[in-house]
Amino acid sequence: MPSLRDQVLSRYRDAAHTIAATSQSAPSGSGSSQPADVDLKGHAMQQLLQRQARSLVKLHEALELKAGGAAAAAMATAEVDEDLLRTRLDDLASVSMSAFYAYRFDLLPHYWRWIYTDALILKSHYAVLQAARRNSFDGDVMDRVAEDLDRALIVAGGAGEFLGRQWIEGTFDLLSRFWEEEEGGGEEEEEEEEEEEEEEEEAAKAETQRPHKRIKRHGAFSAREPFGRPKLSADKTCPRHENWTLEQFEKYMNQESRGKPLPVVFTDLTKEWPAFSDRPWSSPGYLLSRTFGGRRLVPIEVGRSYVDEGWSQELVQFKHFLSRHIDPGILPGDGRRRPEKVGYLAQHNLFRQIPALRNDIQVPDFCWADVPPHPTDPSKDQDPVDVPQLNAWFGPAKTITPLHTDGYHNLLCQVVGAKYVRLYPPEETRRLRPRGTEHGVDMSNTSELDVGVLEGWDEADEGGAGIHANGWEGMRNEQLEGVPYWECILEPGDTLVIPMGWWHYVRSLSISFSVSFWWN
Repeated sequence: MPSLRDQVLSRYRDAAHTIAATSQSAPSGSGSSQPADVDLKGHAMQQLLQRQARSLVKLHEALELKAGGAAAAAMATAEVDEDLLRTRLDDLASVSMSAFYAYRFDLLPHYWRWIYTDALILKSHYAVLQAARRNSFDGDVMDRVAEDLDRALIVAGGAGEFLGRQWIEGTFDLLSRFWEEEEGGGEEEEEEEEEEEEEEEEAAKAETQRPHKRIKRHGAFSAREPFGRPKLSADKTCPRHENWTLEQFEKYMNQESRGKPLPVVFTDLTKEWPAFSDRPWSSPGYLLSRTFGGRRLVPIEVGRSYVDEGWSQELVQFKHFLSRHIDPGILPGDGRRRPEKVGYLAQHNLFRQIPALRNDIQVPDFCWADVPPHPTDPSKDQDPVDVPQLNAWFGPAKTITPLHTDGYHNLLCQVVGAKYVRLYPPEETRRLRPRGTEHGVDMSNTSELDVGVLEGWDEADEGGAGIHANGWEGMRNEQLEGVPYWECILEPGDTLVIPMGWWHYVRSLSISFSVSFWWN
């Protein structure tokens, strides 16, 4: 059986052959190489992409000839201008990316996402080929490869018919196994060093010689709540239930509540999840092992709230997200450079991007329940979804999601840490001051009211919009006094049912990892 190294190279060589031989714009089974709706610029970019793929195939052939003689390999390599190859690959990625800014994403022609995906596959291919020719695979190479492939997944959705998402997922799996083999018994040796105090000096010496920082892989995230937790009002606390059948849940959502169910917490919907037991999300080491040693890119929100001035989004490696925003001890040195603003991995379908984590959770049966439409405004009903929409929410204490509504019923499942949630009924929408259109974006699902500021937990954003002339306290007295609400604190294993149309504010009390399931 070929070695994992040879399997990686073979997989990339076959991908280059595929890109060189096919037209990205051709729909499946059409027999056409160039549909009429593809512009000339797109067609030229596709041809350029195919030429770069053919150059990579030639470099592959040179690598294979190397075993038979240096002269033959040199002749084959000389046929390719590698400086031009690198430039063209960068051009392909840059120009196709520019199309993302020229169109609204849902109107972006599919072939541009496809070109972008294939261009990044070829960029990662070239990085792997260079390492193979040097016979030197290292962490920097794996970093570059992971970044290219993840950008294709996150930015372009892994678009493609012949390669695309499925090919990228398979490649990540193969690369992870190959890299574990490359590292050899490194982790076993580290564990032995930690157990044997007399070898500490030798281990320290070895550490100084390694080009990359050692990542802490043991222990669990801290459950500390550095800012305390709100005191719940007994008459406003969401009721807690367990041992309900699907039929009981459907009856509650429809008949007992007359289509206007209240938020409730269930304590037993997720107890069988591997994420709580043998695949623990509370373990930094486990999460790093499922993210290619922390190399996978993740999108994070930088700033307290998406309605604050200065809020932004970044793509960062998972290990750096952990070390800079979650646990400064994960990666030595990163903690000293922790940014002033909070970082939050929020509302991201992490499980589509990294299927290995998807296997650690299960869709609760309640997501298949027959549920009522929007309780007050039929215009807000969304098209039915065939399967629940999953999102991850992972961040440190004090990360928030401002007061808002969802277009679906929501099961919010707490896996790590604790969260405070406050909920206001749909009937109080007017008093909660929905935002309008801001910078061309409809923000009517988000309130102008900042619960954290009104409660004194946060300072007001100086550039925040919609602040009352008398300040936040005046607004609270005038608009929130007497407005009914429910609240709860979610602990690991708790699931909050947030019915469609309910306004909710969410605040992490500790390091927190949650999963939401939207369904209708």
